[in-house]
Amino acid sequence: MARRRESRPSQYSRSARLGELLREIVASEMAQLDDDRLSLVSVTGVETSVELSRATVYISALDDEVASEALEALVEHRYQLKQAVARAAAVRRVPDLSFALDPSISAGERVDEILRNLADEAEE
Repeated sequence: MARRRESRPSQYSRSARLGELLREIVASEMAQLDDDRLSLVSVTGVETSVELSRATVYISALDDEVASEALEALVEHRYQLKQAVARAAAVRRVPDLSFALDPSISAGERVDEILRNLADEAEE
C-alpha cells in the first residue's frame, strides 16, 4: 500500500523554504571566503523564482562603497557559491544566483528620517 501524503498545506511555500536554505548556505560560504570586500556584508534574504531556477540574494552593507565592492566580489565568487549550494542543498537543479542590495534597508532609513523630521517639527 502506498503511503499517503498529508493533505494539510505546508506553512511556507517551496520557494520560500528554498530561499531560507539558500540564505543560510550563501551566508555560511561567504564567511569562509578569503575576500576582504565581504567582511562587512550580511545576507538579508533570498528570493527565488516560482520555478526555482533563479534566486536573488539580497545583501546589506554599512555604506554604498562597501556595498558596491561586495556586489563585485559576489559576482566574482558566484560559481563557488553555486557549488556550495549544490553540495549542501538537496535540489535537482541549483538556481542561478544574482545579487542585489536589500531595498528594505534604504526604505527603513527613509521612514526613520521622516519620523525624525516629524518629531523635530512637533518640538518646535
